[in-house]
Amino acid sequence: MSTAVSEQVVSEQPGLTVKGIAFTPLPQPLFKQLPPIDEVMSLLVKTLGKQVNGLIEQTGIPADEFSRHFLCSTMIEMAFTTQSVKWPDIAEQLKAYGDHQPDTFVNAYECASWGYSLRHYLKEESLKEERFKQEKQSRYMIVSILDANVYNFDFWCYNDHWEHSGFGISTVILEITAPLTDELTIGSAVTHNSVAEFATVVRRTMMKKPGAVVALPFFPVNVQQMFEKLLRGQPQLPDLHAEHGHCFGSDPWLSLLTHGLSNKIEQPERFMACSVALNGYYAIADLMLTPDTVFIKNEEWQHG
Repeated sequence: MSTAVSEQVVSEQPGLTVKGIAFTPLPQPLFKQLPPIDEVMSLLVKTLGKQVNGLIEQTGIPADEFSRHFLCSTMIEMAFTTQSVKWPDIAEQLKAYGDHQPDTFVNAYECASWGYSLRHYLKEESLKEERFKQEKQSRYMIVSILDANVYNFDFWCYNDHWEHSGFGISTVILEITAPLTDELTIGSAVTHNSVAEFATVVRRTMMKKPGAVVALPFFPVNVQQMFEKLLRGQPQLPDLHAEHGHCFGSDPWLSLLTHGLSNKIEQPERFMACSVALNGYYAIADLMLTPDTVFIKNEEWQHG
């Protein structure tokens, strides 16, 4: 890499940094004999609460510095729409683990819900340059992603669009280190081939992001080949579909987590975390991993 390019990469580093990523794999099925859904959700909430606290503790960030925490999911909305559980009750259970636990549930954008949550946070906080001069400016947010097949539906185990599924709980701590410009790209496909359109958007975005490596969602081989063709040799992290299946909104974060656990990060590294939903929504975040980023992969969840 030439000196000129190196200087350009440094000068254009994104203002979004990952402070920590944690992931807990969930088995399929969750139980040999399915308990009532409210009991299932309570057990999952307990695991989420402990995971969040463990990640915060290892980052060393005071818990009171988090202003928002969004819980996202692609598949557990049915528990809420049937009124088997209610979000206020879940939020109240989570408060037992601290006021920094999830305060908002988002599923409308499926796998891309984390990106829309981040956009909402950024608009809500109005992170302008002058805000960073204020002594008490909060710069941290948390996104958790919970995808569990709580009803043991065959649809969520295997689907022709993504083949085998993976399930788990992710937690990501993000820091806003500078006023953001174009670090976040979100939208919705306008054609019927949403995945191909998404890949085209990723390619265009990467052309404006020197030095970035893309973390794509996990898909079967035919989609991987399409990505390779449409991205035209852009640097990518390995697709982990063979190891984990498609883990919905957790895919890019599990990809970054695996990279961080397998490689010692000695200087800031630039990535693009990308998700696309079956309904066409997509999210692309330009961000950094640093030597201080915390990576935690827990053992597979066991109830009891």
